[in-house]
Amino acid sequence: MKSFFVLLLACVFLVSGCGYKLGEVRPTAMRSVRTLSVPNFKNDTFESRVEVLFADAAVKRLQQDATYRLVNSNEADAILSCTITSIESASLRSLVSDVLATREFGLIVNAKYEVVDQSSGAILMQGSASGKSSFFSGNDLQTSKQQALSNAALDLADKLTAQVTEGW
Repeated sequence: MKSFFVLLLACVFLVSGCGYKLGEVRPTAMRSVRTLSVPNFKNDTFESRVEVLFADAAVKRLQQDATYRLVNSNEADAILSCTITSIESASLRSLVSDVLATREFGLIVNAKYEVVDQSSGAILMQGSASGKSSFFSGNDLQTSKQQALSNAALDLADKLTAQVTEGW
């Protein structure tokens, strides 16, 4: 029984020094932020009406993460502003019979963001994130591209949320 106690005590000391922490691990600059506002994204590309799609995906992902409570801009501790800087598509695969015809396209959406403290106006965080997706050329290329944009929006929202909520 005494050896079991010594073994248990040794395990407690070993585990306590491993750097484990229970609870959230916010970025250092965001420690004081509890509420966040996410206005519509700005769009610096020629792709029309995608800013609402990307802002909606980011809001849904931040709500799922629940690190910050999302509120209106006049009630928020900080505001997350994001600008879609580029939407690029490139050929990933070509047809076997015709190497000039594209079979699959890759889609990359790049965005930059900044989190601004509501009371002081100081920039707490800034950076960039990208979302990726792919789509196949078929009978309706425009619909396939729109679906790929939705998937890229979800990927961008995942990466943006990770950068804003995780402190490692």
